[in-house]
Amino acid sequence: MSEPIRNQWSMTPEPEDMAWGIYVTGVGAGLAELGPPKEGWRLLYLVRGAATLAHEGRKQRLEAGQLLILNAQKGVALIPDPHRPPRAHRVDCAGAMLERWARTGFFGTFPCILRPGFDEILLGMVGSLVELARLQPMGAPRLMSGVVSHMMARLETVRHSGAGAGSQRRLLLEARNLLADPEHDRLGLETIAEELGVSYSWFRQAFRRQSGLPPQRFRQNQRMTRACQLLSDTQLPVANIAQELGFGSLSYFSRVFRKETGLSPTLWRKTRP
Repeated sequence: MSEPIRNQWSMTPEPEDMAWGIYVTGVGAGLAELGPPKEGWRLLYLVRGAATLAHEGRKQRLEAGQLLILNAQKGVALIPDPHRPPRAHRVDCAGAMLERWARTGFFGTFPCILRPGFDEILLGMVGSLVELARLQPMGAPRLMSGVVSHMMARLETVRHSGAGAGSQRRLLLEARNLLADPEHDRLGLETIAEELGVSYSWFRQAFRRQSGLPPQRFRQNQRMTRACQLLSDTQLPVANIAQELGFGSLSYFSRVFRKETGLSPTLWRKTRP
């Protein structure tokens, strides 16, 4: 292990550490600098402030209590909020076991955003890693590998349960807003789940429990409500309304509208006072 630099430490793994399957290459607490690793994986646990994740032309807001899993991919940038400068705990790790988890899809696509909140167990594990890096007791690399393995297991559970305690209702409200927003009509449900930082299966099941409708049905109802408003309140051609609502064709829109209302869009408009 190298000497600590303020509140961060770098580790140089030995061949036997690498053969173990997981090894830690760096640990930091309360760091201001954010960014992807040069190799392996990086866990960034935001504990203060906010930042913006820019990736593939999209931007996502990151707040304290969220955790980001990054790998060494290009085109990822983390932009600190100038009004609320972020601070994050950082764990850098690598190894064959992590790569196997990635291939299996345990953590979805990278970058992966999770919402554990201020989880006492996760924060305690970060503290353990800092202490091991600082004190360098005998067997520290292997002990740190065990802590990281435990962290990843807890994070994978968070990913499938949706979020930390107390935030599921807020997350599902955010999902309802995305599904009801016309600007997001063309986003697939899996993409919405990914943006929320949860698994697709959890998203479908939790949304249905909370709203009584599967997300696709909820979105369809929202579209039909907007369709009726546009047909009633505007003189837009039906083809334009279909396009505005994100339907692939006029015939598909007409078929769905007739199924929902019993009338074609044109006839429905004529029956309005």
